[in-house]
Amino acid sequence: MKKSLFQSVGLFLFCALSGTTFAQVGINTGNPQATFHVDGARDNAASGTPTAAQQSNDVAVTSSGNLGIGTIAPTEKLDIVTGNARIRNINSNVGIGGTDRVVVADANGVLKTINFNAYSLFHARLTANQNANSSITTLLFGTPLSTSPYYSYNTTTGVLTFNQAGNYLVTLQASFVNAPAGTQLLIGIRPVPDADYLGRGSHYNAVATSGSVGELMNYTTLLVIPTSGYQVRFTAAPNQNCTVLATETGSTGSGNVTSVTIQKI
Repeated sequence: MKKSLFQSVGLFLFCALSGTTFAQVGINTGNPQATFHVDGARDNAASGTPTAAQQSNDVAVTSSGNLGIGTIAPTEKLDIVTGNARIRNINSNVGIGGTDRVVVADANGVLKTINFNAYSLFHARLTANQNANSSITTLLFGTPLSTSPYYSYNTTTGVLTFNQAGNYLVTLQASFVNAPAGTQLLIGIRPVPDADYLGRGSHYNAVATSGSVGELMNYTTLLVIPTSGYQVRFTAAPNQNCTVLATETGSTGSGNVTSVTIQKI
């Protein structure tokens, strides 16, 4: 009876001590800071929180299941303080263009996925016919059908703001009607405040046009945007009065003809 009592007390004390001693497991350290803590260089102090330099060679798993490399307090499922990640056989798992998403890092280094094609695209259409004369007329497009945080467009002033520096392909298309013969039609991109054209395309109208089908012209150019906040406007400048068409209607059907499309590359 006494033996059984001693055995029960001993088992209770062992379990209690085990629960206290092994609540955190340390390898190369007697001072574990997480549920599982490996001190790679065995350079952590015997007490207190390791310094950032000491943590740089540590690996830790928290009670919430986060794994830290170079940190004892990971905030994500995998949290790497610094360094590169490598997958040796990544070429054997090739993605599908147009379907797969692109992996990017936010300002805090957290990996996320985006649909890069949609994210980088801006597209807007002229929503109503617009009169243009021999002065430079700003084309006013409607609410963009496609846009992203790269761009901000003011539908009242026609000013487009680039929110990130970089290289952008711009395709500008316009259709002109009610233009006398000999009209030089010009569409372009100008900076705000106004200065020389950043890009422009022109077309000579040999015969007069009228009605619902006009002279269609377009061009694509590359803009090198130097800074965030850089602004441009899209313009039409015929040497004689005419009308910029939003939509053509003819024997082959109706559709939008004046638009701007921008792709960050």
